[in-house]
Amino acid sequence: MIVNTRLKRFKFVLLLIVASVFLSNCGLYTLKKEVAELKTVYGLVGKIISHSSHKGSVIVILYSDKDDKKKIVEYVLPEDTGHFSFIVPEGIYYLVAFEDLNDNFTHDNGEMTGYFGKPDPIEVRVEQMTSTGSKVIKGLNIQLTRTDGFLSGFPKSVRDKEFKGESFAKFGPVTTLDDKIFSQKNGTTGYWKPLTFLRNFGVGVYFAQPYDADKIPILFVHGATGTPFAWKKIVNQIDLNQYQPWFYYYPSGLRLDENADALNYIIKKLHGKYRFNKLFVTAHSMGGLVSRSFIMKNVYGDGHDYIKLFVSISTPWNGHRLSEKGVKRSPAVIPSWHDMVPDSEFIQSIYRQKWPYDLKFYLFFSFRGNCKLMLANNDGTVELSSELDYRAQADAEGIVGFDEEHEGILYSQKFFDYYNQILRSIR
Repeated sequence: MIVNTRLKRFKFVLLLIVASVFLSNCGLYTLKKEVAELKTVYGLVGKIISHSSHKGSVIVILYSDKDDKKKIVEYVLPEDTGHFSFIVPEGIYYLVAFEDLNDNFTHDNGEMTGYFGKPDPIEVRVEQMTSTGSKVIKGLNIQLTRTDGFLSGFPKSVRDKEFKGESFAKFGPVTTLDDKIFSQKNGTTGYWKPLTFLRNFGVGVYFAQPYDADKIPILFVHGATGTPFAWKKIVNQIDLNQYQPWFYYYPSGLRLDENADALNYIIKKLHGKYRFNKLFVTAHSMGGLVSRSFIMKNVYGDGHDYIKLFVSISTPWNGHRLSEKGVKRSPAVIPSWHDMVPDSEFIQSIYRQKWPYDLKFYLFFSFRGNCKLMLANNDGTVELSSELDYRAQADAEGIVGFDEEHEGILYSQKFFDYYNQILRSIR
């Protein structure tokens, strides 16, 4: 583990240098293409509502509308929570769902059906999405009812049509940290190819065990190129009789505000389902920035008060100076770099509102590092001046430093002991 930690300690620095200097033409082309396409695709998110139990699988169909002709684009199966989602380019769309009692991928008489609206067209336009400041259209809910037929003009069979599989938004699927979806390769994909990551793995909160109302959820948020697997050691150290681990898995190359917005949306839906009255948040590195943005949205934007504890670990609270160099010099720029520039608009935005007075915040930092390349005092990846930004310090209930490297702190017994002490102090 020590060897692996040392190999990783220059990760963020090397990623920036490689991007701005050593990327192959093929790599640059792929990154440019990925970033360009990210600007032209958007999310559609909704939920299946049924006032009577349905016995069969539910299929949600996405239709395009061109020349007044409805064509099936793809279809998905909703999450266990009933939520569904699609990633789409500009266009006009319709959403239809039906209960497939006999698993023939075709609507038959007697099977429940539902439409978004009557159905209503869903317009996805760049101008519209830019003006709202969101890349996602939410609230596209569909209520299933008993009907005798299917709406005329809408193909009712998805046989031989593109199966999107699962929705890209995940609302609490239960899995283990050894799941291959959490491989380091996939975490790296999330940084360099965020759109590919979204299409292949989505974005969501995963549960380590089925929801238990008697246990406090702890939401763990990884950093750049990370995956939930990095939390395995700490999860093994906490009392699983009192706490239930949740993991936010997201493409770390995406803009940080978009990742925070997605996290807030998912947590709000999970709260609507489970009505938990306490949620603890623990984040490493860049994940701390995502988490603070999410917390501010949840508390000030939505008026919730169930987040009771936030622990940040080795977070670059004023970004990373090399991100600014990457933005200025790299032929292709990963979207999250813009937000990691010191005092970027995103960095400023997370400090504009006062820290919630009844939400305990503990700032952990690491300081064992000897990366001299373009960095001042650091933990091997992040400068201490950023880890200890005065704005974050001012909000912290406690500030604790550990003689560990940026990644190594996640494997430190001293850190585990102090972390558990904080957990026990929150009632």
